[in-house]
Amino acid sequence: CILRGSMALEAELKQLQHQLALVDLLTEPRPATRGDVIERLLVKLKELKIKMYQEAGHQTPHVHVDYGRHNHVASYSINERKRLAGTLDAKYDRAVLDWIADHSDKLVEVWQTMQSGKDPSWVIGELAGDA
Repeated sequence: CILRGSMALEAELKQLQHQLALVDLLTEPRPATRGDVIERLLVKLKELKIKMYQEAGHQTPHVHVDYGRHNHVASYSINERKRLAGTLDAKYDRAVLDWIADHSDKLVEVWQTMQSGKDPSWVIGELAGDA
């Protein structure tokens, strides 16, 4: 009985986290920029922030991961579902790869939209709603 209650609470907290992440995504006034690069937050997973940048010259669809206060600790290929660069603890590495696998179609759509210079807000909103 206690175990079921704990599992139900964990599921509710996970759902709340995703709902709050969606609020963050949809109420952010504008995309962050780094010079001429546009940065978009896709989702928050515990201590992780998964982001995508509009990067000229990058052909491989990929995401960047921030951990806590550390920016860009790793990057992951969307299509190949593997870490391209950086380091991340194994438990988080698996969580990122699983999330990418579950959302790869929408991630590719966000990538293509951003690389074409269009606003990906509506796709990111759908992505956050699926989380």
